[in-house]
Amino acid sequence: MQPFFPTLALLSDLLPGALGMVGAVIVSFVVITMVSSYYRFLHIVEQAETSSPEEMGAVPLDILRVQLARFLAGCARRNTSFSLSLIRVNSASQEIRMDSVVTASIKAAARKDDITCIYDQHTIALLMEAEPEDAEAILKRVTDAMPDLLPDPGEDTLRVGIASYPAHGLSGKLLIDVATEALVQSSAEYPIVLPEIMEEDDEDTAEELDKVPVDESNVDENSIEEPELKTRRQRRKRGMLDELTGVLKPSAVSAYMQRLMSDIRQKKKKAALFCIGVNNIEHITRFHGQEAADDVLVGVSRILQECLRADDLIGRHEKYAFLALVQASLDNAEIIGKRISTLIQQSQITSGNKKLKVSITLGVAAYPEHGRNLHTLYAAGQKVLDYSRANDIRAYAVYDPKIHDTMPSKPMKSIKSIQA
Repeated sequence: MQPFFPTLALLSDLLPGALGMVGAVIVSFVVITMVSSYYRFLHIVEQAETSSPEEMGAVPLDILRVQLARFLAGCARRNTSFSLSLIRVNSASQEIRMDSVVTASIKAAARKDDITCIYDQHTIALLMEAEPEDAEAILKRVTDAMPDLLPDPGEDTLRVGIASYPAHGLSGKLLIDVATEALVQSSAEYPIVLPEIMEEDDEDTAEELDKVPVDESNVDENSIEEPELKTRRQRRKRGMLDELTGVLKPSAVSAYMQRLMSDIRQKKKKAALFCIGVNNIEHITRFHGQEAADDVLVGVSRILQECLRADDLIGRHEKYAFLALVQASLDNAEIIGKRISTLIQQSQITSGNKKLKVSITLGVAAYPEHGRNLHTLYAAGQKVLDYSRANDIRAYAVYDPKIHDTMPSKPMKSIKSIQA
């Protein structure tokens, strides 16, 4: 047995050196693999701008994922937004390739740093570092430039679905899913679809609004509703209303207004958001009590509901303020705002045996003149309201960036729908 022990000792002396060599080889292999993968990544990115996926030995979705990875990493680092747009060309005689006329047209109409790649044989993916409303405007310019270049243009030729990072998702897969779904929702009437963006708490509220815990499939719309169904609908509606004023409660304002705003945009209508603050409410509370202040809010709410149409939305905001999303042009919104301010100023609100006078300050921001989404309109309207309060202006005023952008933005969390 003795000869065995010297051999074992020799192996024990050599083993650490051998393990170190093996470790160095493994580390070198990993580093070489990573460097090779990085250069292959750069090579794919460079080729993707001019070569079709099949020429690179890849499938279109892989190229799109590589480009998405670039944008996700870059925009996350810079804290900026980007949009993924899927542009569908429904032309029987036009197959999408990197060297096709359609692709060249999109590149020419897009910006220098925007990226195009193939999604499928009839669809181009366009990646743009831009805020959602800016991306929508760019896509409009792109699609307007394309019909003249197509051999068989028609009203059903072009469709676009848009997804925005980070608002619609934080992963490439989620953004592709959103853009694909938006593309499915597009139509001849609405060829470009950018899904409305909602905060998580707004989505929870929206889902709550949609829940009807009974089967309505057997209910005849022309007949009287079943008592249980009618009761539950009434209960759900009441749950979204402020008990004091009868308008939307603060937690429901964003969800309902997001939906209406999305419908307004799709139907290409005009709208205005009114940010309405009730003046002197602290004075009324101090001298007449909280009940009198509540009566004033009820009176103001009643006048708002009488001045606006049933299709417009009114909701409580903060403690002594309201928001109203009105379907009207900017000119009409000014008329409505002036009428509301005058009526409230001229009214006497009864509280017990008292007749109380009150005024409001009203800021108006219009779509599309002052913003293309609810968050932007709110930020503009709130600046008007804050400026007027700071300067003791007790009337209505329309957003003017030269005047009102001196005020800091004060975004409402539940309406922070788009970081635009």
